[in-house]
Amino acid sequence: MIRTLAFRLIGLAMLLTLVSPPSSPAAEYLGSNIDGVSYDASAYSYDTGKYYDVTVEFDSDEVTVYFARGGHITLALDDEEIDDPHDISAYDYNRSVYWSLDVDGLD
Repeated sequence: MIRTLAFRLIGLAMLLTLVSPPSSPAAEYLGSNIDGVSYDASAYSYDTGKYYDVTVEFDSDEVTVYFARGGHITLALDDEEIDDPHDISAYDYNRSVYWSLDVDGLD
């Protein structure tokens, strides 16, 4: 009886593990979660060849870039683990454009 109950509980735990939604990894710098925080930055567009003053906010494997003169875009990060805050590679899948971000306040 106890053995059957134990197997049922183990089975239920395994089932809940399988059906729970996968958690998205957070964007990180030096092991710290940087999601949801706004940072001043400059963004270089490989399409226009220009730098833009922006504010950025990370969310998992994406970063939303808010332009000083209005508007915003969402980019896909090449990697959620930020190695160099002054050279973050990201891609705009909607416009097929690569960007490089230089973020202040992370180091």
